[in-house]
Amino acid sequence: MDHIRTQPKRTFNKRTVIVVAAVAMVVACGVGLASVDFSTQRVDRDKVSVDTVRRGLMEVKVHANGQLVPRSVEYLASQVNARVLKKYVRPGATVKAGDLLAELSNPQLTASAAEAESAWKGSVNTLNASRADLRAMMINQEAALMQAKFALERAQRRLDAEQSLMPGVIPRVEHDATVLTAAQGREQVDMETRRTAAVRINVQEKLNADQARSDELKKAMERANDQVANLRIVAGIDGVVQEMNIDVGQQLQPGSPVGRIARPDDLYAELRVSAREANDVLAGQKVSVDTRNGVVGGTVTRVDPSVINGTVVVDVTLDGKLPAGARPQLPVEGTIFLTRIPEATFVGRPSYVKPDATVSVYKLDTSGHYATRVPIAVGKVSMDLMQVKGGLAEGDRIITSETGEWQGQDKILLK
Repeated sequence: MDHIRTQPKRTFNKRTVIVVAAVAMVVACGVGLASVDFSTQRVDRDKVSVDTVRRGLMEVKVHANGQLVPRSVEYLASQVNARVLKKYVRPGATVKAGDLLAELSNPQLTASAAEAESAWKGSVNTLNASRADLRAMMINQEAALMQAKFALERAQRRLDAEQSLMPGVIPRVEHDATVLTAAQGREQVDMETRRTAAVRINVQEKLNADQARSDELKKAMERANDQVANLRIVAGIDGVVQEMNIDVGQQLQPGSPVGRIARPDDLYAELRVSAREANDVLAGQKVSVDTRNGVVGGTVTRVDPSVINGTVVVDVTLDGKLPAGARPQLPVEGTIFLTRIPEATFVGRPSYVKPDATVSVYKLDTSGHYATRVPIAVGKVSMDLMQVKGGLAEGDRIITSETGEWQGQDKILLK
């Protein structure tokens, strides 16, 4: 005989369980939503940079781009009106002083130089002929003076002799004639002396004039020869040809650029520092120059007083051997060490921060979820660090990246 089994009575049925679970979920969601901060702007944590305030030695540095510049440079230019006949070198060639780089052609200059040389040689011959003629003239005049002196000497001796025989032996008339002859002789000597001096001056003036003419023609010849010599463009220094901007057949005018030669072993760095960061750059400061093939130390030697396109040119003398591949116009990156501040409070520098100013930064709370905008006092700034003079303490954390669209918020939430 079969017996009917009775089911035990359950406290909760299935429907009740589902209802209770749904109610619990709704309550949990309500509690969660109640704890969510909808009033604070949310910022993706992965899109911001955070740095911690530290204390210790801070190096103030300035970063700048630039290039290597040769200290010894020769700029070549045409000195005459001529056509390029031959070109012997190309950029990159190593040359020595005196090496022929290019040859120009101008037949008129060559002909003018030949004519100038002929004119000068003719003036030299004329000068030599004048010198011979004037020397003969001077000899003749000196001979005339000497004859006048001899005649005076004879007259004076005769006069002395007659005076010893006077009176009675020599007639008075004859003695008077001797006196007159002696006086005439003295006048003749005086006149010939003056004439000799005048002739000597005249001779010298004529020689000076002929010499000046010859010298003038010689200078004209030298100028013409210099112009002919300028048809040969030669290197003035040892170095490497940087540019050679001419072609065979090209017509050049005086002053037309031809090329440039530089010494590759004598380079310095020319850095362009932002004008707002150049105030503290001084001669004597140490510099690290990165040539991409190596780093070399240097020293600031000159700071340009003018600002060009928002930058200041800083010259840096390089110390030691240059890295391989260093050459003129090679782009470089320089780091100038301005000063060292011991026991400084510092943190990573936001890009918008300026030195010796009061700025606002976003400071994280202890949980790291919220960041509140706070004012701080900034001292010195380096290329990636800033000195904090007030508003932050060691261990504080701030956002150092760009604030973007939330820069106007007093408080943000990092998610």
